[in-house]
Amino acid sequence: MYYFIKNYKTLDVQLKVLLLIAMVGTVWLFGEEKIKTKDLNNLKSNYAITTGKIEKYLVANLKGYKGNPGNSIKYSYSYNDEIIENSYYESYLIAIPDNKPDLSILHLVIYEKTNPKNSFILLNYPVTSPEDFERYKEMFKDKIPANAFKQD
Repeated sequence: MYYFIKNYKTLDVQLKVLLLIAMVGTVWLFGEEKIKTKDLNNLKSNYAITTGKIEKYLVANLKGYKGNPGNSIKYSYSYNDEIIENSYYESYLIAIPDNKPDLSILHLVIYEKTNPKNSFILLNYPVTSPEDFERYKEMFKDKIPANAFKQD
């Protein structure tokens, strides 16, 4: 940034454009991460749970390569008689394991009460019976368990 301001008049147009794109891109990426973190914090402070079905589960073969977003998941769940579909990529906030879960069973979905589209499917909480869901409701009654989201 300092180089850009100090030498602005002597830089050629192409370099000015490239530096400007780099600066705008950096600001945009920081903003995206801030929004993701804010959404997760909003969800954690005002959440409810339901069950959802995995529609699509993709495991990336080239993890770590530039441009590869990692594993992704698409799921659906019901909220007030409306079917909501959501999807996301693995990030530092949410883990999506390389081992595919059983796609024929339901899993727990946690969502923000005031914005039900802000949600995550919790793969470590499979729901194979009504008793499972009741047990999870009791577990999540007062607070979100520590193992619900990715841990550092």
